[in-house]
Amino acid sequence: MIREAERFFQDSDYWKAWSAVPDLTVDVDYALRAVRPDDRSVLDAPCGRGRLLKAVSRRAPGARLHGLDVNADMAARARADVPGARVVVGSVYAIPFGDASFDAVLCNESFMHFDDPRRALAELTRVSRERVYFSVTTRRQLNTLLRRVGLLAAGDVPHWAYDAEELPALLPETFRWSITGAILVGRKALRLSHAAHRLLHRSLGRLIPQPILRNFGQTLFVYGQRRG
Repeated sequence: MIREAERFFQDSDYWKAWSAVPDLTVDVDYALRAVRPDDRSVLDAPCGRGRLLKAVSRRAPGARLHGLDVNADMAARARADVPGARVVVGSVYAIPFGDASFDAVLCNESFMHFDDPRRALAELTRVSRERVYFSVTTRRQLNTLLRRVGLLAAGDVPHWAYDAEELPALLPETFRWSITGAILVGRKALRLSHAAHRLLHRSLGRLIPQPILRNFGQTLFVYGQRRG
């Protein structure tokens, strides 16, 4: 049975807004840290229109690429934009692949939209042979304050934020985990284009110490390596 938040992404036109996002944004660099050039198989779930799959195809040119998305229009766009990838329509709560099917499983810019995070993470780790990556947004970010004082509009998209100290309780012990904080000031707060924000982050954002970024950054990037 499809969940309420998942139904929003399946049935709404939210995917059209994401279709306008350029291929290369700040988050993509962090997602690619979970991919090795010699990887043989990679899953991106949810894959959206395939912009991360495109980047993975350059990072690991020999890998079999797979994508999954609950929105049929997004999946169709990904198939068209990344013709070498196998993209299916489906739920992250019931990923239609066998155990340990992929060297790397990626979940970029999506985990904070899951209303059952433990179940989603159980599926993402189940199909991973070696590595899992996901990202979340945080509550202690500048955008939260700006929304509270009315300087940044609030949206109606299902969304759950996580601070760094809350994540360990969600993480399966079958993996070793590390958390990287990033993006002290988000693009919307600065009113920058994606390209300008990526350039600013690459030149200055990475100089900020991790303790500050993990506690006050906009995004946490989470990496898991299967034990044993």
